[in-house]
Amino acid sequence: MRVIDLTQPWGDRMPTWPQFASIEVTDITTHHRDRKSTMLVKTNMHTGTHVDAPSHYCETGKHLGEIPIEDLVGTGLVIDLRPITDRWRLYTLKEVLDAAPEPIREGDIVVLYTGWERYNWAQPTRDDVMYFDRHPGPHPEVIDYLVDEKKIKWIGADLASIDHSLFTRVRWMRPDLVEEYEAMTGKPIEETLPMKWFEYIHYKTARNNVCMVENMGGDLAKVAGRRVTLGAFPWRWVGGEGSICRVVAFLED
Repeated sequence: MRVIDLTQPWGDRMPTWPQFASIEVTDITTHHRDRKSTMLVKTNMHTGTHVDAPSHYCETGKHLGEIPIEDLVGTGLVIDLRPITDRWRLYTLKEVLDAAPEPIREGDIVVLYTGWERYNWAQPTRDDVMYFDRHPGPHPEVIDYLVDEKKIKWIGADLASIDHSLFTRVRWMRPDLVEEYEAMTGKPIEETLPMKWFEYIHYKTARNNVCMVENMGGDLAKVAGRRVTLGAFPWRWVGGEGSICRVVAFLED
């Protein structure tokens, strides 16, 4: 069996969401002084590849300590959406189903692979504004179908947020990008990205106790358009609302 790493590299200089503080790493002990290395890390849990527990967006949702490990591992589809995703694309359920390599099964894990990983901090084509502020996202009908009809285990994507970037706080923090988007579409933003859908994916998954895995990366291209066994491994953290994690695909040779 081969193990394919679907995790971004993690480091203290990686960019965080604009409303979050930067990561801080401090040496507690060092080899040259203490003959061993120990570090203190101060970070939010939503930087790099991470799991959003339902409790992140739902006050009665499961926290990480309540999520059985079997809910984080299973078979699923890595749906290759690269041919249809560009900046601020709101892709539809039909487009997702057309791109799926086979029908989505009840209880599947679904990973939406947009190709946006090429802009993440570890890539030579890094572009933080494209990665955080101009990324695509699914129409709410996509998550309604996956959660209500297919009862998925979890959903993942190679995006800073599975919600469209202008359904996050970027919409308020970067009014210049809203103007750019309206110039691109020729319409007021409320006509194409209405506020009733703001953070819709986060709330829909959380209220149905479905985890989200964001900022996936690594060797996703190796499993694009395939059914594979997938696993996400966060901390078993009592009360935790999110966790940096390792995500892998298992392939039988």
